[in-house]
Amino acid sequence: MITVKKEEYLFQVDLDKTIDYYKKHSLCECVYCENYYVQIRGKFPKLEAFLSDFGVDISRPDEISSFESDNEIDYINVDYTVCGKVVNMGTYKIDIDDNLFLSIVITDGFATPNDQTSDYFTISVCNIKLPWVLDKPFPKPIMEKINGKIKGFFKMLFRI
Repeated sequence: MITVKKEEYLFQVDLDKTIDYYKKHSLCECVYCENYYVQIRGKFPKLEAFLSDFGVDISRPDEISSFESDNEIDYINVDYTVCGKVVNMGTYKIDIDDNLFLSIVITDGFATPNDQTSDYFTISVCNIKLPWVLDKPFPKPIMEKINGKIKGFFKMLFRI
């Protein structure tokens, strides 16, 4: 175990176990996540350094929440698991100015699906925006999908 201090936060981190976790856990295969995986490494050097202090591989998150906006993806929440304990929980999120203004939220205990059976905490990074770089069609915006489903529902309901 190593001790990591970030602002008001103090952590006990099992660095070897965390590094091993990131070598073994499987990745999501959706296009949103794939777009994230292929370009995140090196994009935010301060964030990458922050996460590496915990043994976290920036390109292998546990969970991603995102939506489409213009020709980019807004990754509103990207979760990473760290094996260890939060010794002292800070009173505010941790902010990093790294090409974008990023917020980091620490959750002690369950926050995202993972394979942990011993102590862990979650680092959630908020406000990442990345361009669409895949050689695949850009996903339809969520409102288009919702509007299409609503129209379909009313057509079915009123047999229009």
